[in-house]
Amino acid sequence: MEMIYRVVGAGAGEDMSWPQFEVSFGMDFDGIEESEHLRECLQGQPTIKGLCGPMYDGEINGQPVIRYETWAAYNALSA
Repeated sequence: MEMIYRVVGAGAGEDMSWPQFEVSFGMDFDGIEESEHLRECLQGQPTIKGLCGPMYDGEINGQPVIRYETWAAYNALSA
């Protein structure tokens, strides 16, 4: 299944396809999400140095949106 990747920092976030996401953040991948209690679409997604995630952020046209946030955005949105 094809996913949409959203990275949120100070603004609303940027949506991108896997190739765009891999080019932008591939050097910062530092692991794979393996938690079995998470949604299936999150399992196997990369973890990224300096970002919180992966997180489920709904769907667009039936495609799951995988969200990552800077820690500053996470803290601001979680307060």
